[in-house]
Amino acid sequence: MTDTISPTPAPEARILEVLVVDDDPLILTVVDLMIRHAGHRTRTAGDASSALDAFADGEVDVLVSDIRMPGMDGLALARVVREDYPKVPIILMTGYLADYTSGSASQIGVDGIIKKPFKSNELLDMIDRTTRR
Repeated sequence: MTDTISPTPAPEARILEVLVVDDDPLILTVVDLMIRHAGHRTRTAGDASSALDAFADGEVDVLVSDIRMPGMDGLALARVVREDYPKVPIILMTGYLADYTSGSASQIGVDGIIKKPFKSNELLDMIDRTTRR
């Protein structure tokens, strides 16, 4: 007779409050759906000013923002968030990765940059990695 070992149940995944910011409504909707489909809660903002209002309105566990937006861009938003909410992981999205390799984003303390278009698992893996730190 052999002994069987019961597997240890995996700890419950933490449900995150993710703020998604993009001035393109289609991208905003798609990214929102990707993150919600993974079981997280989301809030969305179409610009940096609305994103800062969302921070003031409640808890944000992760910021996922486009870089190129009219008015305050994603890098400027990241600077403000890093200063006012230093523990919130920041992930920036861009279709122009060559413009933002590591320079200013790493100086700000951005936790990750993902190039559009991306697959949902790439973004979700990045969210998972940045929140485990």
